[in-house]
Amino acid sequence: MKTAIALTAAGLISLGIVGTTPAAADHLSPSGSFVGDGTTSATKNGITLPCKAHFTGKVTSKGVGYVTGGSFTDNGATGCKQVKLVLLPYKSRVKSATKVVILQAQFNGPLGLDCGPSNVPTTLKNGVITFTAVPMAGGCSVSGKITTTPTLSIVP
Repeated sequence: MKTAIALTAAGLISLGIVGTTPAAADHLSPSGSFVGDGTTSATKNGITLPCKAHFTGKVTSKGVGYVTGGSFTDNGATGCKQVKLVLLPYKSRVKSATKVVILQAQFNGPLGLDCGPSNVPTTLKNGVITFTAVPMAGGCSVSGKITTTPTLSIVP
């Protein structure tokens, strides 16, 4: 289980899609708490660990988002429950009408494996955060598809 690194965050991390919001800049909506559920996977040394992910987060009144927590359960492999997000919360930055970067995502898994900290670029469309084969520090890559509730969106 060298890869008990279930994506963080990456959505892992995957949920804390947040945006900086100078006046009139794109930002996240709606404000308040959100959850994100879906699938993630982490790959390291040719081994992939697929997991089910549950993230918690918040969007501030200024449209800035944070991933505040996350947990993982097994989805075809064992070891997911041992994956832990590190140094929460993760702030996010809105980059465009569909792009959000989760900043400094990091997670640990079984056997002392560490991934990150790394920025994880994602796509946010119709409340679904996706990221595919995103390289992270520590020799890992992460992928995920996370559905947010309430439905997060990027607004001008």
